[in-house]
Amino acid sequence: MAARAGGHSFVGASAATGALVIDVRRLDQIVVDADRVTVGAGTITLAAQQELARSGLALPVGMCPTVGLAGLTLGGGIGVDVRRYGLTCDRLEAADLVLPNGNTVRADAITTPDLLWALRGAGGTTGILTSLTYRACPATAKDVVRLAFPGGQAARVLTAWAQWIPAADRTVFARVGLVAAEDLRCEVLIVCPAGGGARAVADLSAAIGTAPSTEDHRTLEHLDAIDDIGSDKPSPRTTRIAGSDVLAQLSPTVIDIIVELIDARSRSGASGLVLFEPLNGALCDTDPHATAFPWRTHATALEWIVNTPDSPKEAYEWITSAHHALGAHSAGANLNHVEPGDTLQRCFAHNTARLQLIRQTLDPHHQLRWGLNT
Repeated sequence: MAARAGGHSFVGASAATGALVIDVRRLDQIVVDADRVTVGAGTITLAAQQELARSGLALPVGMCPTVGLAGLTLGGGIGVDVRRYGLTCDRLEAADLVLPNGNTVRADAITTPDLLWALRGAGGTTGILTSLTYRACPATAKDVVRLAFPGGQAARVLTAWAQWIPAADRTVFARVGLVAAEDLRCEVLIVCPAGGGARAVADLSAAIGTAPSTEDHRTLEHLDAIDDIGSDKPSPRTTRIAGSDVLAQLSPTVIDIIVELIDARSRSGASGLVLFEPLNGALCDTDPHATAFPWRTHATALEWIVNTPDSPKEAYEWITSAHHALGAHSAGANLNHVEPGDTLQRCFAHNTARLQLIRQTLDPHHQLRWGLNT
């Protein structure tokens, strides 16, 4: 069995040959009660944010507004509010689901703590969700700032970012991207409360020791910011090949490896990019064993991307070569960017044994297809 909601799985987990696909997209009711929101498992993130905004509320979600909220949550959920409010799964308080044996169950911290533990970051390992209940956070206007630096400054930018972002105010999110184009490009996205963008840019520029070559500053209301941040989302039925690595630290050696990988890709004439997302702030307030999501003592999550490749096979091979180049510097992978061949150990690290026990209890015959076929 495979559940389909947003349909954004990079490995096509909800489009499985030889499986019964259970489409939950009509389970899209959204009910707001004070600072709690209960959504059907087919709800996309934008619909939830729009309904919550009526009450001045929001959820910390990813950057693509068309992603299914359930799938995002089950994989962790890293977005622009992660340093302030944690992962999407950290806001999950309860869920209703159907187990592989056909029984229905309410998962919460009191009656089924192991089940809730798994739902916070372990993907569709336990059953098929029908609803999820979250604790919301305030919706706020934001500054959205995009900076560009010369490709030759990429290592310098990454070194400064890695030192600056852990100590930056938790309301500030900053992501670095290296892009293989005609020339190597280095880009930074900063998202922070309205009015704070100029200070964040000044602080980061001081850490780098140079000003960006271009700046784009926008102050936007909550929903407009969501639309702006998600403006580079892929259009329906386009191909995006992606993968991930998680790094305990962004050392000079690792930075040199990654910059050379992207620079070589650029020189070859092929497209590709890597994004560096911070794993600090509120995300670290939760113990790394307290949820299935294991990466709470690490520096950054890398997302490797090739958009609309001429050859998906070649794109996968390039991303695989990047994993090999990083070698032991990589601690593992982000489940929301799972790849063919990824393993439980690579995605869950020290939480693997507990997850295997829960999975063996709830799905002993491995009836659920969820991207990792182990």
